[in-house]
Amino acid sequence: MKTQPKILITNDDGIYAPGIFALWEAMDALGDVVIVAPDTEKSAVGHAITISDPIRIQEITRRDGFKGYAVKGTPADCVKIAVQGILDSPPDIVISGVNAGANVGNNIIYSGTVSAATEGTMLKIPSIAISLDAVRGGNYEPAKTVAQRVVHQVLDRGLPEGVLLNVNVPNIPITDIQGIKITKQGNIFFKDWFEGREDPRGHQYYWMTGKIVDPDSDENCDGVALSQGYVSITPIHYQLTCESFLEPLEQWTFDE
Repeated sequence: MKTQPKILITNDDGIYAPGIFALWEAMDALGDVVIVAPDTEKSAVGHAITISDPIRIQEITRRDGFKGYAVKGTPADCVKIAVQGILDSPPDIVISGVNAGANVGNNIIYSGTVSAATEGTMLKIPSIAISLDAVRGGNYEPAKTVAQRVVHQVLDRGLPEGVLLNVNVPNIPITDIQGIKITKQGNIFFKDWFEGREDPRGHQYYWMTGKIVDPDSDENCDGVALSQGYVSITPIHYQLTCESFLEPLEQWTFDE
């Protein structure tokens, strides 16, 4: 009898977010699911980890059988504590999401959703980040179907060491999705600025605001494919060395 795969679910929107509930519904049909996620929203924390405070966990229950561990920490903390503290053995796969809002272009570096999957990859576990292109009121049904298909493929085929899949799903009915496109990371970014304000006690503070800027036109870029109604799947890795600059840098003279 074939053993069901052990699937670790996490996110950065918090364990009470609608996206992680949708992901649990999708994954519960595929294997033995364990949910370990932040106790509150931890969006845009990147790959931060907690080293100066205890990491507290609490078992929580939502409706329809959803049970998991709420962690007072970051998304990366959640994967670490799940694999090295909560679980008796490593999961077969880590999937982070479904995030509310796309994670494409330069914004990937800030994403707690992607960082949780990256932590799984660093622990040598095949990992996926999945996001829906809607910040509020999104339809998670297409993302559930896509998540199941991608997880099936990863469990069957595996992933290269150090590589994770960053999946972005358009917020449209699944019948309107144009297909799945394998993409590269584009250059879309959030151009931010800070509005200076004053609180009732006369203390100055700033509120970050801004707009999304997409300079890409290549249909093979993640943001462009997503805007055209495609599911974007981008293989990414955490190896940051710029190989092409190693040799030119060797020619620099630092001892003069």
